[in-house]
Amino acid sequence: MTLSVATTFVRRAAGPVDVIPTGSALGAEVRGIDLRHLDEPAFAHLMQAWHDHSVLLIRGQQLTDQDLIAFSRRLGDLDWAPIQETGRRFVEGLPEIYIVSNVKVNGEPIGSLGDGEAVWHTDMSYLDVPPKASMLYALEVPPTGGNTSFCTMYGVY
Repeated sequence: MTLSVATTFVRRAAGPVDVIPTGSALGAEVRGIDLRHLDEPAFAHLMQAWHDHSVLLIRGQQLTDQDLIAFSRRLGDLDWAPIQETGRRFVEGLPEIYIVSNVKVNGEPIGSLGDGEAVWHTDMSYLDVPPKASMLYALEVPPTGGNTSFCTMYGVY
């Protein structure tokens, strides 16, 4: 994600929150927040940034599975993860989490999509009412490649 210099800056008691638009049709980086400890004003600011830019990049988070689920629930009810190529439905005890990974343990993939790039898609578009949001929390990324691209359907329209 290439970032421009345009910045929206809001100061909070806990510190600054920066929203840095990409300068493209969508996307912004948000700095100065910890998704584990968002008070209501910071959450409202984050939601406004999401409505303004459609895709947010929030680096440096240290989330447990439970933290990820707790934050995600602030956006609304969560769907269960779809069935993976391996036939597993979800992480044991955490039906809201879907693992995208090329890692194998004892020759068996721990997640979906393997070593190849996924084609263009909309998450869970097969549902009558798809979720309003998807979160991708990266635990490990390659030094090059592995990019995730986004398209604004508002712009297409």
